[in-house]
Amino acid sequence: MTAALPVEPFNRRIEVLIAVMDRQDEKELAAQLLENRGWSVRPWHPEAGHGSPEGRRGAAAPLGPGRTGLLVEVRLHGARFGAVQAAVSEIEALARRHQAGIWVVDAVLIEHDLSHDYRTEIHAHRHLPRASAPSGFRGRLAALRTTLGLITTVRILKQPGRPSVEDVAQRLERGTPTGRPYDAEALRLRIPMGMEGRAADAPPPDPVSAWRLAGPLLAGLGVATACGFATAVLHGFQILVPLIIVCGLIRPVGRQLTERRQDKPPIVVVAWGTASVVGCAALGLVLALTAPGPPGQAPRTLAYAVGGGSALAFVLYGLGYALVHSWFSRNANWAVPALVPALALSLPWFGGLLHTMYLQAGFGVPSDAIHVSVYSSYAASLKPVGLALGLAAVVLALAGWMRHYHQWVHARGMVRIGVPLMSLFVIGISLAAGLAGAEASANRARTAATAGTTPAPYYGVRGRLICVKPLAEKTPVFNGPLATTRPLLTFGTSGDRVWLWDPQRAESLSVRLEDVVVTEARSSTCG
Repeated sequence: MTAALPVEPFNRRIEVLIAVMDRQDEKELAAQLLENRGWSVRPWHPEAGHGSPEGRRGAAAPLGPGRTGLLVEVRLHGARFGAVQAAVSEIEALARRHQAGIWVVDAVLIEHDLSHDYRTEIHAHRHLPRASAPSGFRGRLAALRTTLGLITTVRILKQPGRPSVEDVAQRLERGTPTGRPYDAEALRLRIPMGMEGRAADAPPPDPVSAWRLAGPLLAGLGVATACGFATAVLHGFQILVPLIIVCGLIRPVGRQLTERRQDKPPIVVVAWGTASVVGCAALGLVLALTAPGPPGQAPRTLAYAVGGGSALAFVLYGLGYALVHSWFSRNANWAVPALVPALALSLPWFGGLLHTMYLQAGFGVPSDAIHVSVYSSYAASLKPVGLALGLAAVVLALAGWMRHYHQWVHARGMVRIGVPLMSLFVIGISLAAGLAGAEASANRARTAATAGTTPAPYYGVRGRLICVKPLAEKTPVFNGPLATTRPLLTFGTSGDRVWLWDPQRAESLSVRLEDVVVTEARSSTCG
């Protein structure tokens, strides 16, 4: 049986032994269901075993009367944690959904140590014949270039163990391993520093967790950055303490950075450690000197920066886990262009809604009576809409982390319903908070106008206190009477009319511009 392999790359492989009814139609149904998910299926032979030696011993047991075995290679995205349980749950859910006779017998995670390469890497580069080799300064410069690897590599070979350069050169002259010709007079083989492999009889190294490698490294770099901060705060001989700590961190950090290759020369370890530790210390010093406030508040600024950066990294990685290899990533070529105009149209609409809430609900002034630029509408909506999108991104990031650790396999229905509902909830709460913020700004503006001071502007809406004097005794006033002895609040004119708000009456009124004389209020009274 052949499987239609998926196009997307997967980073977890789980080999699952399943038992199906020993009937041709049942085996074809199981194979079709599993291959439609992009999983390879092949017959299971008891004498071949399954997985590791332990798995081969366990697979010798019969599967049951009237049943035969199939080997399924389940491919998943995500972490190692929960991958086997997720593969078993996927197969069992598929069997229940289609009423297929499929029973999981054994499941094992397949992993290869691809992060460590213990082969010897040999480079071939061109060199001048010995007779015409330059001497003196040019010769020493050429030898230094060869030592540092600042030469053009024309061929790379990777051999297991630690073979000698002479043996490799002889095999190349004989046409092995690829049969490509090799000119020993024009080419020269060398092993770069730190590229020596592991001996063939050496025991295999124990697998090291990525967190075990990254944890001490991040801790050392963090301490180096903190020492840079402390250098800007301390005085006198106290500065020597963080400097000594920085010097002590060079070798441990360098060893962590160069641990992927064994037998690194000490100069390489010290060079990597110096570059990273001194760079982080210098960064901490620059941040401490450029941070706002006195240098004593630099640790607090660093804590805020680390917390904010960690939260941002958590959200960005979660969004990546949620969106990569999903419906959105497969349809991003049309989904993203469709979202851009929708967002561009919704921002000024919501900004106009905020201006309406500020003017209409706060002062009783019609929103169309005041001219507000479209840029102000965008600016008014950025904060609440940005908060809504940020909270929705946090919810989606949490779902992404659940997907990465295969936790939503056990609650797939709840996740499919809960994540959209939670996203809509936080978006609605954020937009409602934006409307409440507009109403709160209107309340503060009313309080300032009542106290006789000019209120703060609200995204392009500027209120001013003015004195109004009618030109005739019988002046038509909408929602009058018109107060002439105290300042009134206005947000501008609309055509031939001006809308006013009376702080004492807490009412809005409107008059024609040609019927009144408007002057700026310079005191708490007019007249």
